[in-house]
Amino acid sequence: MRGLLHTHTSDDSWGGDIIAAACTHLGATVRPALNEGVWVAQPYIDGHYDPRGGITVEGGHIRLPQGPGLGIEPDETLFGSPVAVFD
Repeated sequence: MRGLLHTHTSDDSWGGDIIAAACTHLGATVRPALNEGVWVAQPYIDGHYDPRGGITVEGGHIRLPQGPGLGIEPDETLFGSPVAVFD
């Protein structure tokens, strides 16, 4: 089946700001003709890791977060101490 193209969806599984940002960025890499859509649960979840700039849906479209990395700035105090640190 050489040359067969498959459509793609990118859905988060109720993961919050971080997963929604990753899901949104993944969806942005898919050629529009093959992208069936991106769905994020983040707007339906109470509480956010990024209290200022989490994922927003405007007019039925997800705004791609801007900035370094995934484009969000999680409040690191919400996560507590690391389980392990590797130098």
